[in-house]
Amino acid sequence: MHTVVTEISRDDVEKILLYHSKRGFDNDLKDIRDRIGDIKEKRSEIAAFNFNLAVPANKNNVSIVEICVIKNLTLSDLEFQEREFTRFIDRLNNILETLPPNEKRVIYSRYFNKYNAVREFKRVASDVHYSENWCEELNKKALESIRQQLSGIKISWNEK
Repeated sequence: MHTVVTEISRDDVEKILLYHSKRGFDNDLKDIRDRIGDIKEKRSEIAAFNFNLAVPANKNNVSIVEICVIKNLTLSDLEFQEREFTRFIDRLNNILETLPPNEKRVIYSRYFNKYNAVREFKRVASDVHYSENWCEELNKKALESIRQQLSGIKISWNEK
């Protein structure tokens, strides 16, 4: 993540949840750790990568990670990014785990599913045995709660 503070919208929260469900953040963290290992093995400061979460303008597309080369990124910079990324993932997981049970069921059915896509409310309603309207309401409440709890997070969003 880059050090640009943004006001996160509910649409952004949806994109974050879908990306997280695909283990995107975990893979990004693994890549950072691999780069740290490479630098430590070579015992030199080499060019490394900084990750920016790219949010496509087309809502039908899923979020991707765009890799931007930054010259002379030091080992300490990468270690700082690793800590920041780890804190973000832990915070997001904690937020999800502490949602009220009914909101949590809807969020997991809608975003964390085997289809790797945001599911329609009629399918979510079928999974969790609530009405579509109630699923929409629970989803809205959960997204707002997550958005508020993520306020102050430093993320760089790139619109394509």
